[in-house]
Amino acid sequence: MSAARAEIHALYRNYLKLVRDWPADKVRPNRDMKQVLTQRVEETFRRPLEDDSVPFNIKDAQSQLEALEKLLHNEYKNKYPLSDKILSPASNPNYYARLVSSLGATKETEKKSPLAKLFGK
Repeated sequence: MSAARAEIHALYRNYLKLVRDWPADKVRPNRDMKQVLTQRVEETFRRPLEDDSVPFNIKDAQSQLEALEKLLHNEYKNKYPLSDKILSPASNPNYYARLVSSLGATKETEKKSPLAKLFGK
């Protein structure tokens, strides 16, 4: 196995771990990001792993993986928290609480406020 192919294979395994850990989308079950990622990873890595002559940009794939990992681990949610004014707008202060409860929160998570569950507060 060539060095480039081994690097592509390692990157492929990292993408598979990311896809495995990606949460299912309850709001859009027909347009689930996890399904899209699974399909895209398979399409992107299949040909380069089968044929060494197929071009593959490792740097782009690594930067995309890093961006997806940041989203998965909520780095931006933690870096830029939402204020209570955004979560409870004056015009409809219970909108987000009702939205979260309509998504079918489980009994365990109902102990927390719906906003705490959704926005990590």
